[in-house]
Amino acid sequence: MMKYSLLLICTIFLWACSGDQTDEALLLLDKQKLQENINYDKIIFYKFTKIAIRANAVLDTNMSEYQHFSKYNQSVLSLMDTSKHHISVLEAFKIYNNYRKVKTFVKETDEDIFPGLIQGFNVLYGAPKVNLKTIDPAERLLTQNIEHAILSMAVLTTRDLGQPFALYECSKTQPELLPDSEMKTLLEFVRGFLFFGNNLYYLSEDGLSRNIKWLDQNKDMPLPYTKAFFGWRNLSDAQTHIAFDGMNYLFRGFDRMRMARKIDEERSLEDFESFLKDMNKLGLQNELVWIIDAYLHLKRDQPEKAVPALEKLKKSPLFSDTEHKAFQEIIDFAGERKSDTALNGVYDKAFITKLVSKYMIATLSKINWERVMKENNVPHTKEIFAGIHKFRNLSNAVSQYTGSSTINNGKKEITKKGNALLNQAKSLW
Repeated sequence: MMKYSLLLICTIFLWACSGDQTDEALLLLDKQKLQENINYDKIIFYKFTKIAIRANAVLDTNMSEYQHFSKYNQSVLSLMDTSKHHISVLEAFKIYNNYRKVKTFVKETDEDIFPGLIQGFNVLYGAPKVNLKTIDPAERLLTQNIEHAILSMAVLTTRDLGQPFALYECSKTQPELLPDSEMKTLLEFVRGFLFFGNNLYYLSEDGLSRNIKWLDQNKDMPLPYTKAFFGWRNLSDAQTHIAFDGMNYLFRGFDRMRMARKIDEERSLEDFESFLKDMNKLGLQNELVWIIDAYLHLKRDQPEKAVPALEKLKKSPLFSDTEHKAFQEIIDFAGERKSDTALNGVYDKAFITKLVSKYMIATLSKINWERVMKENNVPHTKEIFAGIHKFRNLSNAVSQYTGSSTINNGKKEITKKGNALLNQAKSLW
């Protein structure tokens, strides 16, 4: 963490001294901030369990990273049997103790030096171990990207995991290396949304700009996952392309709206216009359309034209009573022709961002990705979700027994089971 902190401080200092606020400089700053956002304990433990499974598939046991890690991964591997649901106190202690011993190694090691997660599961189920020297590097890179992409989708709406873990998986992907496919464009959008939600506006804008260009060049690509993602099952493929194009413009607009430069704000208004144009083509009406419609009319100093959209937002069950009162306050300002007061007060950028994030989370929470992937014949869907559920159980068990009060409770439980277990556990306290 210290390494990334110093790098971030140096980057900020050089950027401030140079006065360089180019897109490239700001994008570099976001890349440093991303590393800060994915280097904390829960993510490192998640990475630890993945490496335990992946390292188990290594054929070349002389590999230095394998030798450093292999003696600590058995506590995880022993619990990967999907029929085993309960994790005992002692098992949780063992896992945590092993994790502590290799935490620094895990933090500094790229998990992709090992075989893939699916290959790791296959070895657990009896397949032969993997000779990495026989795998074409380009094929391996592609497979890793696809695996991280699938995992980023799979954990995004999983209870107890969600956005932080999806952000980590997204950070490991390089969408430009994926073949032209729906997975590529949807992953780019998910990355953009996650980067936006973590205030990484330049990283988000960069990916969404690539996506807008890609969608323009691939208008005939079927989009079944995208339909499921947004609940657009009644739209044709052509209509889905238009709607998805609009969503990319929308979030690029939000990225630019939250940026500091005047030129970025001007660009954001153009993106919002493109979003509304796409939605109007399809006759789609929802909270996102009303939020942007009201915002643009207030920005143009046409407050009376913002009122119909604000009235719809005030009645939306998606928002809280507090937010409904805020919409009424904005309507009152509009009636008094106080657009600036509304934009600089109640209906400011932070409030609008909160509304849009709330809409997206509500949308994502409805998706059953396991079912969607099975319906679309994604390989190893069952194993992927079994691994995710097992990690969730491991994470909950370990966090349950590492706090000071629960450690004491764990000691009592182990003591009840006799001196044999107590002696095994002494080194873990």
